[in-house]
Amino acid sequence: MSHWRSHRRKRSQKGAAMLETALVFLMLLSMILFIMNMGWMLLLEQFITERARTTARAGAVNTWTSADAANFFVYGTTTAPHGGGPGYLGLLSSQVSYQALGSSDQSDYRVQVSVSGVPAVMFWMPYLAGSYALPPIHVTVPAQSLGAN
Repeated sequence: MSHWRSHRRKRSQKGAAMLETALVFLMLLSMILFIMNMGWMLLLEQFITERARTTARAGAVNTWTSADAANFFVYGTTTAPHGGGPGYLGLLSSQVSYQALGSSDQSDYRVQVSVSGVPAVMFWMPYLAGSYALPPIHVTVPAQSLGAN
C-alpha cells in the first residue's frame, strides 16, 4: 500500500513541477517583454532629443523662422514636401515649436526647440498595450558665444 501512495505522490509532483515551470516562464517572459518595451520608449525619446538638438544647433547658426525649424526637424529640410504629412518617426511639424530666447545682441541669446505629443506605442505587453505620449522634450542651445563678434 505504501508503494502505491509514493508512486501516486511522485506522479502528482510531476504535474506540480510542470505548472510551476509554466508560471515562472510566463513571469520571466513578461519581464523580458516589459524591459524591451521600456528600452524601445527610451530609444525613441533619445532619437527625438538628438533630432531636436540637431535642429536647435542648425537654427542657432542660420536665421530660421519657426516654420523652417519645424520642417527641418520633421522632414530634414527647411521646406515641407508637397502635401506635408507625417515625417520623421510619424511626427508633424505642428508638434514642433521653435523660439529664440533673449536678444540677439546679448550674450544670453539662446534657441529652444520643443517637441510635444510624440506617440509611443507599447505593443509587446498585453495589459499595457496602447498608445502613449512621451513627455515634452525641450532642447536649448546658446546662439552666440561670449567671445564672438
